[in-house]
Amino acid sequence: MKKKILTLACALLCGFGASAQEEEDFDAEETSGVAFSGGFDLTSAYVWRGNLLLHGANFQPYLEFYAGNFTLGLWNCTDFNGILKEFDIYASYTAGQVSFTLTDYFTQEDSYSPDAPKYGNYKSDETAHAFEFSVDWVSDFGLDASFNILFYGADKKYWLEDDDPDEATKNAYGTYFELGYTADVKGVEFRPFAGMVFNPSTWYGDGTGTHDGFNVVNLGVKVSKEIKITDKFKLPVYAAFGYNPQADDVAAFAGFNIGF
Repeated sequence: MKKKILTLACALLCGFGASAQEEEDFDAEETSGVAFSGGFDLTSAYVWRGNLLLHGANFQPYLEFYAGNFTLGLWNCTDFNGILKEFDIYASYTAGQVSFTLTDYFTQEDSYSPDAPKYGNYKSDETAHAFEFSVDWVSDFGLDASFNILFYGADKKYWLEDDDPDEATKNAYGTYFELGYTADVKGVEFRPFAGMVFNPSTWYGDGTGTHDGFNVVNLGVKVSKEIKITDKFKLPVYAAFGYNPQADDVAAFAGFNIGF
């Protein structure tokens, strides 16, 4: 889930790679006080908060609209085999160094199947949507923090289905917190990060929800750099390497961003 306003969303982290741009600042085009930007990422894998969701290359287009301190964004991830399709909508308000975001995640694990979840189904016990509230902070000296909680939809206590079916239909309220630090070393950005959870959820860790309490699920580093293609065009490229201690698993990917 790539949200440029968040610290860590899509893949091991969120919002890596600024849009490719000319030397003049064309990140957003203003029309009657409203601005917008967009583009796409092409990555070798899809990793989200320590979970490897897609093993192969995938395409991630996005579009954002701005009005003052408000942002409305659309983000999509599609692989080339139709195994996974994700479509997210988010709205954010920024006050100084803090952003407050509401995100609607929608995922189809087999988008070609006639049994794939329908987008318009928002029933709590059936929907493939999941709603999340996030608070993000970015300092002037490179440190950042992100707090995220899923509060409705497809984050249930599924691991209790055999023992307590009624409890299994209740929200798990998966909670994720991450700290990161960004440093520039000779034109290359390094961002080490650590992500952790505080309660069981099938969205994190080993995906079973059977872990209890506090767990570290996402340790790693992101490396990014803008490569000069012409005098007026730079291509942002990046790579990320991560370890999920709770699942005892590793993941890595690389990609680039084209934006307008």
